[in-house]
Amino acid sequence: MGAHTFEELRDAHLTALTGSLIDGVEHGPGGAIYVWSRAIPDPTLNFACGVCRPDQFSWAGAMAPGRARAPAFLARDAAEAAALRTLFEPAAAYPASWMVARLTPSQPAPDQVVRAHATLAPPPDFEQVFAHLSDDPAVKAHLRRFYLPALRAARSRPGLVPVHLVLQDASGPAACASLYLRGGLAGLYNVSTRADRQRRGLGSAVTVAALREAQARGARWAFLQCPAGGGIEALYAQAGFRTVYAPELLCMSEP
Repeated sequence: MGAHTFEELRDAHLTALTGSLIDGVEHGPGGAIYVWSRAIPDPTLNFACGVCRPDQFSWAGAMAPGRARAPAFLARDAAEAAALRTLFEPAAAYPASWMVARLTPSQPAPDQVVRAHATLAPPPDFEQVFAHLSDDPAVKAHLRRFYLPALRAARSRPGLVPVHLVLQDASGPAACASLYLRGGLAGLYNVSTRADRQRRGLGSAVTVAALREAQARGARWAFLQCPAGGGIEALYAQAGFRTVYAPELLCMSEP
């Protein structure tokens, strides 16, 4: 998929989430950037990118503590990850898969009922799913404390269209997803299934519905980010996505 560079997908990702989960992007030497979230402490939303030189590393290292965050660095590829490892020894590293799918008018329709809400903040039935995507009390508390308030407070962004989808089964809201559309590109986020409804193919079904919705709204491509390897990446591959970049998030301390 040569049409989209790493920087284009990175910027589309930042555009999609700025104003909700992400609060801002700071620019440093040589094209380095620092992405930050005021409300959410996770390194996936507070990291530097484009860092491979000592001066960029020093700049990013100062930005993170200034926002009460531990330094984290997104390396775009193995070469950039190797350059960062000459500057510090990561306490934790998370390989990711950046995936894209081409959208066509023949996108399949899901078998289940899926409702689309073109609103800034997700509707209550979306929250019923998202807040219960895990049985782990710590995960549920983290989502309720940080993520749901940020999603509720989402601000309008010029040219960006958010669409939140909720799949219903016989028991009620069961799976959800969010689309952020700009031009011909749609970002897919927040794909979740209630913990008590998992392993029934509902995550795949809401993904299929999201791709169909994105195509109907004029998108030609969809993109997403997920952990590299394992079942999640395999499920997205079955839905028509393919991996185009394999960045790695390197953290100076354990999250």
